[in-house]
Amino acid sequence: MPLRLAPNINCTRLRLAAKRDSAAATSIPGKSRLGYDPAPFFQEIVPGSSGTNSFRCAMPRGAYVDCSVFRLLTNWSWRACGSRGLRHALVSLAAGLSAVGCARQQATVTARSETAERLSAEARQAKVRGDSESAEHLLTEAVERNPSDCETRLELSEMLLAHGSTDTAVFHLQKLIDENPDDPRSYVGLAEARYKQKNLAEADRLTAKSLELDPRQTRALLLRGKIEQSRGNDDRALEDYFELLACEPDHVEATMLVARLHLRHGDGRLAAPKLRTIIETRELEPQLRGSAQWLLGRCYAQDGRWPDAAHALAAGISSRRGTEEDWLELADACRSAGETQQARRAVEQALQRAPHDLRAQALMASLSNDLGQTDRPSGPVVSPAEFSDDND
Repeated sequence: MPLRLAPNINCTRLRLAAKRDSAAATSIPGKSRLGYDPAPFFQEIVPGSSGTNSFRCAMPRGAYVDCSVFRLLTNWSWRACGSRGLRHALVSLAAGLSAVGCARQQATVTARSETAERLSAEARQAKVRGDSESAEHLLTEAVERNPSDCETRLELSEMLLAHGSTDTAVFHLQKLIDENPDDPRSYVGLAEARYKQKNLAEADRLTAKSLELDPRQTRALLLRGKIEQSRGNDDRALEDYFELLACEPDHVEATMLVARLHLRHGDGRLAAPKLRTIIETRELEPQLRGSAQWLLGRCYAQDGRWPDAAHALAAGISSRRGTEEDWLELADACRSAGETQQARRAVEQALQRAPHDLRAQALMASLSNDLGQTDRPSGPVVSPAEFSDDND
């Protein structure tokens, strides 16, 4: 019968504990019959489907040896061999054969692990270059090479979430939870996936589990605030965001969310200082800086500070794909600040996007009268960049 070994075998821990199968009691004779104690070599006897028994060794992750060599040599040694030394030699031979298989399997596992590490390193380099597609492909291959590498699988799942491959990310995150149920990162990752799928109840449950394992898990606190905000519980959302900021005061996204909620509830004066702090942050992404400037302009407009509002809104719209509503909002601020020419240019941008918008047409006519001139084209006050809309 064949000798079969599973990965990650520890050949130094072979111990025996006798079991009984369902048909008849089977045990390994003790020292009195064998002349030696076989306990260092085997762990247990497992009943076979054909009435024979297998010897399961103390090897991690399901490593096992079928009854072939061990059962044959041990049975024959006490029945046919009169020499105690020969019995020892036969059992030592069986253990030696196992060691050869262990070493060969360990070499294979090591090679696969090294290949997976190389692929992971290449994936990170591709990510730095901005080649997210190659990075995702390389991480996927690395996980296939070494499925037990939880860190690489977690990195892959986060990349899949960022790229919108939510279902595939869910598969990997669930596997991570099954294999390592004490890691809060897997729970919050799966919670983010469920949040994207609009399953707020499941996202809330997973977030609670993550925070149970790590109460200072900032991703979980942020997500819990977003869940409460989606449910219309703005006060609870603010509590979560402030709890996060107590742990990480420079967290940009949480600060932005707090400012949005203040602005929504008419508390622009509370939001403005937080937004100015974000804008002054060095090495901030242009899109985030533009969003903060746009929100700051709205805060100033809410407070009647029209020149400041016009300036901030103009800076903010340069980092976003402005809609006709955005350009009209800028035009209103410029006109209120007495900057009629800039207001006119903003209205022209609105009319380029919605030529039949009645509000834009009326505002253009009013501005033309203010300037005492007929309608003629002029350049835009700023050029909108290709970024996602921010409707807040």
